[in-house]
Amino acid sequence: MKKPLIFLAAAAALLFSCRDSDPVREALLKRSENLSAPASVTYDAPNSTSVSLAVYWDATEPINNGAISFLVQVSNDEYFFNGDGGSLIERTVDISSSPNDAVIITGLTSGQSYFLRVAATYPGPSRSDWAYLSDASGKTSAVIPGTGLVN
Repeated sequence: MKKPLIFLAAAAALLFSCRDSDPVREALLKRSENLSAPASVTYDAPNSTSVSLAVYWDATEPINNGAISFLVQVSNDEYFFNGDGGSLIERTVDISSSPNDAVIITGLTSGQSYFLRVAATYPGPSRSDWAYLSDASGKTSAVIPGTGLVN
């Protein structure tokens, strides 16, 4: 009895693997091509304090491709892990008419290093890849609010 079942399973696998295309998969892949991420996530020192972090980013491409908002995450853990000592703050920022969108995250701990990332959100719901707060060379950096980037 086991041999016919194995044969049927193998035949089904072969049949499904021979299909020319998967329309749902192709639609999702095509859609993801237009999910532009924000660019140039930048620390805004003049608008930051020791307990608040101000950043801005280039929103031009996401807005042109239909983004409806931005998701901003701030964490004291470089992997954005929420637990085991890590904390995660998340904010949704509406699209503005400016090519640079911005946010100020408040209630942070003075002297604590934080990592920040931004993604564009699209209808569906869908999200772009993350864009990280980086130094001038493009390397992801931590920041101490009110002090500056940490290398």
